[in-house]
Amino acid sequence: MRCIPQTMMGRTLAIVIGCILTVQIVGGIVHYREWREFTENAERTQLIERLATYVKWMNAASPLQRKFLLQSNRLSGMRVWQSKTPSIHRPEKWFGIEPFVRTRLAEQLGGITEERIRVEDSDFRGDIRDRFFRHDDDDDDGEHEWREHRRHMSSGRFKPKILVAVELDDGIWLNMKVPFKGGPRPFLPPFVFPFLFMTGIVALLAFVIMRRANKPLTMMAAAADRLGRDVNAAPMEETGPREVREAASAFNEMQTRLRRFVQDRTHMLAAISHDLRTPITRMRLRAEFVEDDQQREKMLADLDEMESMIAATMAFARDDVANEPVSQIDLAALVESLCEDMRETGGDVTYQGLEELSFKGRPVGLKRAVGNLVGNALKYGSSCQVVLACHDGQVVLSVTDNGPGIPGESLEDVFRPFRRVETSRNKETGGVGLGLAVVRSVAHAHGGDVVLRNLNAGGLEAKITLPT
Repeated sequence: MRCIPQTMMGRTLAIVIGCILTVQIVGGIVHYREWREFTENAERTQLIERLATYVKWMNAASPLQRKFLLQSNRLSGMRVWQSKTPSIHRPEKWFGIEPFVRTRLAEQLGGITEERIRVEDSDFRGDIRDRFFRHDDDDDDGEHEWREHRRHMSSGRFKPKILVAVELDDGIWLNMKVPFKGGPRPFLPPFVFPFLFMTGIVALLAFVIMRRANKPLTMMAAAADRLGRDVNAAPMEETGPREVREAASAFNEMQTRLRRFVQDRTHMLAAISHDLRTPITRMRLRAEFVEDDQQREKMLADLDEMESMIAATMAFARDDVANEPVSQIDLAALVESLCEDMRETGGDVTYQGLEELSFKGRPVGLKRAVGNLVGNALKYGSSCQVVLACHDGQVVLSVTDNGPGIPGESLEDVFRPFRRVETSRNKETGGVGLGLAVVRSVAHAHGGDVVLRNLNAGGLEAKITLPT
């Protein structure tokens, strides 16, 4: 699936961040419930204490002091008026905040009976205007409250309020309307942003730590890529955790064994070649004493072919490409100069493509590979076209000819050493069978590949693809 990260670091980060978010969400839900319950209790406690304090002041105040207290609380957001009858005539609710306020307010006022306390949400419906004007005749607070209510409703700044009526000790009812925030809660609790910030910090730290922890794996992948190109590449640095050091040590040991295997194979072939040269020389001397000229020529031709095969095998086994140092070259100039050399020897070779291309590679090996392809094209066809281009971060070199092509079932087999499509024993027409094997070896040494394709109009196309 595309949504699943493809790298180990990406998957580890997804697991870590997913677990952190899960813990944060669950903890946030629990914390939000506790926070909301705490804020509601604190708000209700503050409301009860405010109402109880005001009722105690009114009970202890004289009529003149009561009027002063009624006027002074208009600036605090609290609306208070007194009347002979309570402003609440509807039955009290037995759920929500109403019973809570009645019970707690009765406790704060010294245990008065709950019948002397009436509570109602001030939703301003029904007989609200009559409620505002149920005051003493010598008090204009009702008219003022009604004007304030209409101003708040028209301005859109209306806030939920609660209406409480308490019977004072002298029988007068004290009506109090106070703001209450028990309505809608904020869309995002205040702890959401700290949680997100903490999650971001932890994710950043996890990214840095996981990147550092995965660095040895990246180094191992790069070392494996170098080993695929060059068996004599520098060994991998053995650093990091114990498991990584052990893996790096095993990788370096494997590289050492591969290098030793290649060297032993080369030494074995060199010894065989050295041992074969002596009997071949003796056979060549004996062939000179053969009186039959025809038989002597055949024997000498066979000996020449044997010497050519031994020399080609030694060149292939030594793998000079792998031992050649890498340098910065102009690949376009190298290919174009090779085509020019082929034209000077009589070959019909044309070059198309880039005039300049900076490339980091082994010039001798690349020249040998391109030379083999162009030589094969001229050997089996009358003309050859070489095209050099760069697409999607890759260098593409194609060599096409107008020859007979290669049977489809042999397009891959021709890359095997000593595999020849031309079945005659004439080395001038069929060669030894190592040319394309050398081309693929050079391409692999540069991290690329080579493929063959028969053209619809006739001829063969050899395409080398190398990473830039």
